[in-house]
Amino acid sequence: MGKHYGRCALCGKECELTFEHIPPRSAFNSTAMKPVTGDQLIVDTDRMPWDMTGLHYLNQQQGMGKYSLCSSCNNNTGTWYGNDYVFIARAVHQIISHPIEVGVNGVGIKDVHPLRFIKQILSFFCSINHFENDRIDILRKFVLDKDLVGLDKAQYKLCMYFTKGYFMKYAPLSVILAKSENSYEAMAVSEITAYPLGFILYFDPTDTWAYEGIDITCFADCKYDTIANIEMGLCIKEMNDIFPGYYRSKDEIRECIESNLKFIEIPTKE
Repeated sequence: MGKHYGRCALCGKECELTFEHIPPRSAFNSTAMKPVTGDQLIVDTDRMPWDMTGLHYLNQQQGMGKYSLCSSCNNNTGTWYGNDYVFIARAVHQIISHPIEVGVNGVGIKDVHPLRFIKQILSFFCSINHFENDRIDILRKFVLDKDLVGLDKAQYKLCMYFTKGYFMKYAPLSVILAKSENSYEAMAVSEITAYPLGFILYFDPTDTWAYEGIDITCFADCKYDTIANIEMGLCIKEMNDIFPGYYRSKDEIRECIESNLKFIEIPTKE
C-alpha cells in the first residue's frame, strides 16, 4: 500500500498521514469495508439509497476510516480518548443487541469520562471535515488540548443516537432545510454513523430547530479526569440513506419515492 501525504486534519502539519479508524477498531470497526461515495447513489435515480450493488468502492481491509492524521495526533487522540469511546460503544451494544423490555425508555452507563468521549467524537468530525474553516479550527484546538474544557453552545450542539443497523455514514459539512409554518430554516450539520452510535454536529444552533438525538454537548464541560454515571433517553434511529438528519425506514423511503413519482406523472393542463 502506498504512502499518503497531506495536511494533518488536527495539527495542520504537512507530513505522511496515518490511517485514522472512525470509529476505533475495537468499537466494531475491524472488518473489511467497501465504502462508496454519495454522488454515485444520487446519480442513479432507480437505485434504493441502501443498495450498493455494483458501485465502485474503496477496499478498506482494516475497517472504515481515512488517511487524515499525522502519527503524533493519531497516537495522542487514541491514547487520550480512544478507550473511553470504545467503553461506551460496547456498553450501548450490550443494551441494544438484546430485547428491550416494554416501557423501558432510558439507559444508564456507569464510570464514564464524558470529556474524553466527546473529544474522540469531535476528532472524527475534524477528520471528515478536512478543510479550512473557523468553526472546524476551534474544534481542532479543543481536541488537541486534552485538558481544555468547554464548547460555545451558541456555536455547536452535538447530539447522539443509537442505531442497530450496520449502515455506516460520513457526512461532511452540509446544509439541510426544514419547513416552518411560513418559511424555511437552514441548518449547517455534519453527521457520522457507525454501529452502535450515531452523531450529528449542529453549527450555530437555534432555539427553533427540531434537533435529533440526545444532546451531549455538556460533556465538554467536564474535566479530563472527571468520572460520571450518565443517564439518557433510549434514542434508537434507523439509518438507510446518506443524507444527514433523515432517519426513515426502508418502507418509508419506498412510500416517499412512490408518492414523488405519482406527483411527477400528473399531467399538466394546457
